[in-house]
Amino acid sequence: MDELRLEVRAAVAIARKELQIFGRYRLNAVNQVIQPLYQTLIPGILLGATFAIGGEAVGLAETAGTTDIVGYLFLGMLALNLASAGFWGVAFAIKRELDAGTLEPAWLTPTRRETFVIGMTIAGLILAVAATIILVLIGIWLFGASLVPRLTIAIPVLAITSVGVLGIGYLIGAVVLRMRDANFFVDAADFLFVLLSGAAFPIVVLPELVRWVAYLLPTTHALDLMRVAALDTRPILPIPLEWAMLVMTSLGLLLVGRRAWLATEHRLRVQGTLGQH
Repeated sequence: MDELRLEVRAAVAIARKELQIFGRYRLNAVNQVIQPLYQTLIPGILLGATFAIGGEAVGLAETAGTTDIVGYLFLGMLALNLASAGFWGVAFAIKRELDAGTLEPAWLTPTRRETFVIGMTIAGLILAVAATIILVLIGIWLFGASLVPRLTIAIPVLAITSVGVLGIGYLIGAVVLRMRDANFFVDAADFLFVLLSGAAFPIVVLPELVRWVAYLLPTTHALDLMRVAALDTRPILPIPLEWAMLVMTSLGLLLVGRRAWLATEHRLRVQGTLGQH
């Protein structure tokens, strides 16, 4: 029990360190919040308005069951921010340690290697939730998104999804340690993950084979449950099944990611190549 308490303290300390580093670069912090606004949301809203019929997003109504394209897209940023927490939050943190030459000394401490990824993921999740809340408030205040006050469902959804995000963190940490310069891979994987989660469109428009891949991502179900609660959209699966899929995909991603991380850690220890990064 004492060992677990110490690991929790270490994870919290690592998360606090990552948040302090993030806060040191204030312009970057602001940009990280507003970047989805000017890169994805505003172009998406304008494009939707261009093809609207009588001011209604008819295509969205037929495929998703709502005409509120603003609310639909703003909630979609939840998937983008959660994916960024797992992909870039961990990737940048490990890369910083590698570039500074502090990863090897950190791994010589009594703290378990897994705890470093947990702390990095916690920091990423905190930033993701904060960024999503700010974006949703902007959507309600500036763009008139009609998000009804039923988003208390976000608490259990985010709690379960965070398990899957930790799995992403383990996977990306393993990839960064194996590839050393993994920026292109992380960027491409992050983009595909967000795309398949249905952040900007209903996944029912995807080809059937690709849609089945989307069903394997926890963010797909997290996002759909949030949209059903806030916008009364049609669920992509029956609600009880969707909750079950959210739990199973999150746990599955965690198990796969942790296994990849432990295998990579074992390989580095056997080959003695950690100091070569």
